[in-house]
Amino acid sequence: MAVVSEQPRASAAEGADVELGRRARRLRIRGGAGVYLGRLGIVVVVLVAWQLASGTLIPKYMISDPGDVVRRLYDLFSSGKVWGDLGITTEELLLGYSIGVVGGLFVGVVLGTWKTAAAVLEPLLAAINSVPKIALAPLFLLWFGIGLGSKVAIAAMTVFFVMFYNAYMGMNTIPRGLLATMQIMGASRYLLIRRLILPQLTVPILAGLKAGVSFAMIGVVVGEFVAANSGLGYYVRNSTDLFDSPGVYAGIVLLMALVMIGVGLVTLLERRLLRWQRS
Repeated sequence: MAVVSEQPRASAAEGADVELGRRARRLRIRGGAGVYLGRLGIVVVVLVAWQLASGTLIPKYMISDPGDVVRRLYDLFSSGKVWGDLGITTEELLLGYSIGVVGGLFVGVVLGTWKTAAAVLEPLLAAINSVPKIALAPLFLLWFGIGLGSKVAIAAMTVFFVMFYNAYMGMNTIPRGLLATMQIMGASRYLLIRRLILPQLTVPILAGLKAGVSFAMIGVVVGEFVAANSGLGYYVRNSTDLFDSPGVYAGIVLLMALVMIGVGLVTLLERRLLRWQRS
């Protein structure tokens, strides 16, 4: 009899869980739709204000207008002129970002583990990081030339410090008492990394990965502004020299699109890793 009486309760509990799950999914869908609608609304407001201000409040040669920029983008893609510059900037961005992420993560973890080396090197790294990267651009041009290498080096150096400080601070926030307890209880190195170190580093590393996309693009564009004969940064600089306002804004839109794609990919990775961390 006790078993029979428990079955309706179990069924009711299961039904309540299912209903709560459905409500949670509906709320997530509504919340996501609200976010996208809010973003779309902001874009529409900016475009309308831009169109109204162009030629009335602000001279058109200074800010162009959305219609001219769209037409320029169409011309660039339909004629194929933009593909070379877009490909070069994308290659510089990917290489600089990858090198900076790997180098910064490695050095951050090593110095976070090796306190003596951290005491020696951390002030030197802070001093190098304090130098504006645009001031170092001429040096990289001397060392690596006007081509791909100098832009990759500037981007990699910029991303390196973002990842280094995120990884280094993440290592310093690992509870030393918990680490010692796990070691005393015989936890293997694999278990320490999987259960303690990686979960502790996940959030700061993901933050560094996301911020690093923008910093990598800044490094690439700085290099292309200083000295280049190709790339989107070169296209924007050349358009500025020619007072080609639609060209300037079209180049900026393409640079923003590359960064948004990169941040979007990191966001997808972030969701997967945080889901794994919670599990």
